[in-house]
Amino acid sequence: MTKYLLLALGVVLVAALGLTIDVRSRTPIRRDEDRRGQENVISATGCIEGAAPEAALRPQLSGRIAEVLVHEGQMVAAGEVLLRLDDAEYRQEVALAAADVNVAEAQLQRLLSGAHPQERSEATALYEAKKSESDGAERTYKRLSELRQSRAISEQEADNQRARVAALRAEVEAAKAHLDLLQSPAREDEVAIARARIEAAKARLDLAQVQLDRTQLRAPSGGQILKRGVEPGELAGPNSTSPAIVLADISRYFVRAFVEELDAPRVQVGMLAKIAADGLPGQELKGRVTRLSPRMGHKELHSDQPAERFDTKTRDVWIELEPGPPLVVGLRVDVTIDADCRTPKDAQCHTSEDAQCSTPEAAEPTQSEKDKPDSQPAAEPKDDKPDAQPATEASPPPNR
Repeated sequence: MTKYLLLALGVVLVAALGLTIDVRSRTPIRRDEDRRGQENVISATGCIEGAAPEAALRPQLSGRIAEVLVHEGQMVAAGEVLLRLDDAEYRQEVALAAADVNVAEAQLQRLLSGAHPQERSEATALYEAKKSESDGAERTYKRLSELRQSRAISEQEADNQRARVAALRAEVEAAKAHLDLLQSPAREDEVAIARARIEAAKARLDLAQVQLDRTQLRAPSGGQILKRGVEPGELAGPNSTSPAIVLADISRYFVRAFVEELDAPRVQVGMLAKIAADGLPGQELKGRVTRLSPRMGHKELHSDQPAERFDTKTRDVWIELEPGPPLVVGLRVDVTIDADCRTPKDAQCHTSEDAQCSTPEAAEPTQSEKDKPDSQPAAEPKDDKPDAQPATEASPPPNR
């Protein structure tokens, strides 16, 4: 009997402990009636961001990483080299393209300079020799023609000499044309073709240089290295699953708040906000709403609370923080936006530290009102009705 009593008592204790844990772990759901007294406050969750969204950087070319020049947390400037790929092949491409440019320029220079002086001298000597030989053949043909008239030689000998003279004249003309070709300047169309070859070779050189530059991953802007996802010797490229480097511009800090549907239409640019975080105990950051998303989106940040709704939509709101100490990008924070107060340039707010809003009932008096003398008492309002009778003891209601 005692055994059963102890067993029943243990079951009761376990059930009571489970019920206590369940009750304490529940987060009360904020209902509409609980919000009636907080209509001037908009609460949301958010995260710390830099001046621009995080940049997930990958190399433009696929290759093996030769060197990683940065580490996580390092500050870099715009244009600074973050990593290098193995560029041996691309350097050879640049050298080959540069050689092609030199060849094309040399061909143009040779075309503009003309033939070699020795070639011109050789052509001149050949022309003179052919011309002398042709002149001698013509004189011989004249003598043979005279002898043929006196029938001292046969007609065949005269015809042979005449054919030889014609052949020598043709050779003289060919030698003269070759000499003129060597001495004449380059044609305009040939020069244009040579110049076009140079431009094409330079374009190939520029393309090879671009490919070589792409082996270096540079910072698009100044900021802080948030993540280094690769190491030397690994393969990386534009289609890599994870980025090689994650960079964020932390020259300014923003909070990206996710405002739920019920409060989304009430948020306006210029509203003041206060930010708190579990990771910043005792600190309260201040900021101002600077940008609103024009559309609703699916909820991206979850608070992991048991009563949280996951199927709701939120509106992204960006809050610029006041200058302060460095913050951790991506830190989850709790945002409280004052819906009744904006910055002085956007609404009727004082310049005090807490930026309390002025209302028409408590508006500050104007200068003309301040200048009025206080000696004139305010006129009491006249009442046309007769004076009220003095209060008497109320009589009990009649019995019904």
